[in-house]
Amino acid sequence: MALSRQRLRSHWVLVLVAWVMSATSCTQPANSEELEVFIQTALGRKPVRLAMRPMVARVDRFVYSAAGLRSPFERPPALEAWAPSSEGVAPEFLRKKEALESSLLSDLSMVGFLSFDGQILGLVETLEGELFRVSRGSYLGLNYGRIWRVRHEGIDLVEIVPSGDGGWIERPQTLALRQHGEGGGVLQ
Repeated sequence: MALSRQRLRSHWVLVLVAWVMSATSCTQPANSEELEVFIQTALGRKPVRLAMRPMVARVDRFVYSAAGLRSPFERPPALEAWAPSSEGVAPEFLRKKEALESSLLSDLSMVGFLSFDGQILGLVETLEGELFRVSRGSYLGLNYGRIWRVRHEGIDLVEIVPSGDGGWIERPQTLALRQHGEGGGVLQ
C-alpha cells in the first residue's frame, strides 16, 4: 500500500508541474510592446524587389558509358598473364658510366652524324654545348639507355627502367636528328 501512495504522490507532482508550466506560458511577456512595434515597422516597409536570377546555360546531356568498368579509385587487378622476363633484364651496375649517362635524355640532342667506313656515328650535343660522338653500344641518359642503331634520322636506344614491382623493363626511345633550322646539321 505504501508503494501505491508513493506512486500516486509522484503522479500528482507531475500533474502540478505540468499545470504550472502551461499556466505561465499563457501570460504576455514583459516586452510585448517592443515586439508589436517591430512587427508593425517590418510590415510597413516597402517590399524590396530582388534581382533576377542569372540564366543558366543549358548543358548537353552526357551519358556515362564506363559504368561497367573498374572504378578509377580501386587498385587494378593483378595481371596473371604477366610475368617478369626470363631474360633477367637489369642494368649493368658494375659497368663504368659514360659521360652522357649523367644527362637526362631530354637534355640531349642529335645534331648530326659521321659516315666512316660504312658505319654511321652520331653527334650528340648536351645543354652545355659539349659535343660527343656515339655509336652502337654506347650509353646515354639516366635510365641506362644503350644505343642499338644510329641512323641518318636519329639514334635508336633501349632504356632499362623500373617496372614498379621490383623488376626492370626495357623501353625503346629515339633521339631524333635536330633539324637545320634549329641549329643542327649533317656531317659526312
